[in-house]
Amino acid sequence: MAFVAAFLPVLGSTLLIAFLVPVGNWLKAESIGGMALYFLGVVAFCGLSLLPTNVIGIVGGFAFGFLPGITVLICGILGAAFLSFLVYRRIGSRRFADIIEKHPRSAAVYHALLRESPARTLSIIFLLRLSVVMPFSLTNFLMASARVPVYAYLIGTFFGMLPRSAAVVFVGSGLSELDLQDRGDVLFLAFGIAATIAAMIVITVISRRALDNLTAERSAAGADIQTT
Repeated sequence: MAFVAAFLPVLGSTLLIAFLVPVGNWLKAESIGGMALYFLGVVAFCGLSLLPTNVIGIVGGFAFGFLPGITVLICGILGAAFLSFLVYRRIGSRRFADIIEKHPRSAAVYHALLRESPARTLSIIFLLRLSVVMPFSLTNFLMASARVPVYAYLIGTFFGMLPRSAAVVFVGSGLSELDLQDRGDVLFLAFGIAATIAAMIVITVISRRALDNLTAERSAAGADIQTT
């Protein structure tokens, strides 16, 4: 199940990138109906680990522009997260526990999620979602296996996914307005993409350090309890 959650988004994103322009133009032409179809597509494809949120976010920005694109995308992401949570919680929780023990970082996060208070659990979820390194589908799998509270899962997902979602929608909206004959237009978009990538890298580094500190504190506290 973990392999499927990691592999299928790669395949789906390759196909979507290849058809970005026709799909984006078709959704744009459908207006409100296109937004509804896009929302359902985000819920279904991201919720079932068929597409990553970053690539489908670019499509939303390309088709609808920044503000409508980010609004529909983040609503779809919440729906996808909830769907994925229900599916993985039902079929993967026991199997995944054995798999994550082989990966120290994932195991530390998993055990922290099992033992933390609701507030600290929300903090861990928020930090996991901020990082672009951790795939959306695998994070869903991890948190469903740990059986975190649904409200903390959705709140942490909303605030954690918002910055990275806004970044990719911005890139998509820029691509839709790009005039390849206008050098200034191309340079402006290139600068915007570079700045977006840099910001996402910084956010990822900071969130991973904070997450490591949080899980390390919990591990140290657990070790102290065992020795007393």
